[in-house]
Amino acid sequence: MAVMTNADDKTARQPEYRVYWLPLPPHPVAIDQAVLLVEMALADWETPRRGENARLVAVELVENAMEVSDAVDITLSRQDGAVLIEVWDSTETSPACQRRAADRTEGRRLPVVKSRADGWGWRLHEEGGRTVWAIVGDRDASADAVTSGRAIT
Repeated sequence: MAVMTNADDKTARQPEYRVYWLPLPPHPVAIDQAVLLVEMALADWETPRRGENARLVAVELVENAMEVSDAVDITLSRQDGAVLIEVWDSTETSPACQRRAADRTEGRRLPVVKSRADGWGWRLHEEGGRTVWAIVGDRDASADAVTSGRAIT
């Protein structure tokens, strides 16, 4: 929802966007739930152009988290015209892009995310667990805005 204002109005408000969050069950249905959440958010934000990449990135991040953790949450938000997808899990290990043999199907998730997202990364939380995030949208979107002040050093 855009706010219509006079061009001279210095107090024009930026549109506010809803943040979507969902705890996912340790079950294959979690993938379908993550996809539905992405579709709901994109429809709400009126950004269908980002749909295919956002769905694929969300699925890959959720599947990656489900391989290492029973507790997984997904959060979607808008960041400077792009979609920020964050997947939290209870582990505290670094996500790694694995080299894989041609006949292996596992280990492809983060390379797929890297190829479809404008930026990605991860951070640890003081209270435990990690969040792996990816930005889907304009190539100009800054990953620094996502992690500033929230990463654990």
